[in-house]
Amino acid sequence: MAFKPSLRDVLPTSSLEPARAALAASNEATATMPWFVRILTGFGAWLASWFLIAFIAIGVLGAGEEVGAIVLGLMLTGAAVLVRHAGSNVFLTQLALSSGLAGQGLFIGGVGSSTDEKGAALATVVLQAVLLFVYPDLIQRFLSTFFGGLALLYLLRLTAPAVLADVTLVGIAVLAHLLFLKQARLQNGRWSALVTPAAFGLVTTLLSSLVMRSWFHELYRELFRKNAMELPAGVLTLGLAVVTLYSAWRVLEETDSEPGGPAGVTAFASLALTALLTLQTPGVIAATGVLLLGFHRRNVVLLGMAVVFILTFGVGYYYDLQLSLLAKSLALLGSGLVLLGLRFFILRRFPAAEEVR
Repeated sequence: MAFKPSLRDVLPTSSLEPARAALAASNEATATMPWFVRILTGFGAWLASWFLIAFIAIGVLGAGEEVGAIVLGLMLTGAAVLVRHAGSNVFLTQLALSSGLAGQGLFIGGVGSSTDEKGAALATVVLQAVLLFVYPDLIQRFLSTFFGGLALLYLLRLTAPAVLADVTLVGIAVLAHLLFLKQARLQNGRWSALVTPAAFGLVTTLLSSLVMRSWFHELYRELFRKNAMELPAGVLTLGLAVVTLYSAWRVLEETDSEPGGPAGVTAFASLALTALLTLQTPGVIAATGVLLLGFHRRNVVLLGMAVVFILTFGVGYYYDLQLSLLAKSLALLGSGLVLLGLRFFILRRFPAAEEVR
């Protein structure tokens, strides 16, 4: 089975010509403006809006007018929402997006200047939650989910035990996996436009937080809450492993494979072994779960994210090993041989897997 099936694979012969005609019409409709003109138009919109907004922001914040920054930020954000609802051409879309982001920055900066970090984090969570529903733009909804998720973790670090923030991180993983697993069903519902950007935003929040936790641990603790007790890395890894194993079970069911059969046992054993070998690096099993979702949903972007983060966490894992360079080299060689052996075993034991490559 090809990674992206062709029309011939998914449609009956009688429907091929109408489908090709519909695709041709769609391509003609979207090709009215060349891609480089779209880029230049969008760049012009960002440049025009940011120069004006930077001038206003310097005047407002430089004068210590926190209330003015809050009001101006809300006005810019509200105007961006109205402009985005009014039109969908490239210039208006990018103008609204850039102005809206600047307005959000002014609002959050004004709240932070007039209160404290907790107030700024809470304002970010509330504002991004509202924009997620009212701003009809894929990029803004992704950014709202991403910024809102980070702000929520930051707020929990400041106001609650650090363990709760780590539990929330597992909850973010659960929600992201559920959105991708139920993506087809949810996209036929009322909130269909929110599913994909929210799912990608949650995945980005999860993986970027784990990168900071693994690679910049001291900065991570200093930034969020100094000397705070947090969930041990091994416990966090096991929690993320449970989420990944659940997704694997659901994928096996959706592909008509028996979870208790040889294929299921092999998949579960491989994931469990990965989690146990990387207990101190929770990002590895988290990125592996994203890789599983990417293959299941045939999403190239999700696959690319997973591969990049697996490599990032893999480097961190070997860097943190308390071994000599020679021992690390042997460990890297051994793990590579184990993975190659597992691959050959799966291809020989389950020949159908050869078609998915």
